[in-house]
Amino acid sequence: MAYAAYREYAGTVRAKSETVFKVLDVTVPSVDACRVRRGIAACKGAGVLRCEPLMRVNATCANGAPRARLMIRLPLESYASVVHCLLECAPDGEIGHLTSWREHLQRCGLANGG
Repeated sequence: MAYAAYREYAGTVRAKSETVFKVLDVTVPSVDACRVRRGIAACKGAGVLRCEPLMRVNATCANGAPRARLMIRLPLESYASVVHCLLECAPDGEIGHLTSWREHLQRCGLANGG
């Protein structure tokens, strides 16, 4: 008998039922960051990987409100519920790029994303 194994790019074997994770970058006012983190925790399979304050150099009081950048890990099938949560928790946020888990790991310094 012969067996065939199908591999992803970096050599990992993926089962058909394995969840594919994505990472969503979001920027919200700092005052809403805690509410967003709690809301995301209630979304199935999603979680906040990182929450960092963003400092604005030379900001005035009118446009210098502190903001926070969150990286949210989610299964693709939870994207709609995560976006709905973001809109409820922080209507003044910015929804950024949706990247693959592998790309996120590579940005964090892991050479092959695995």
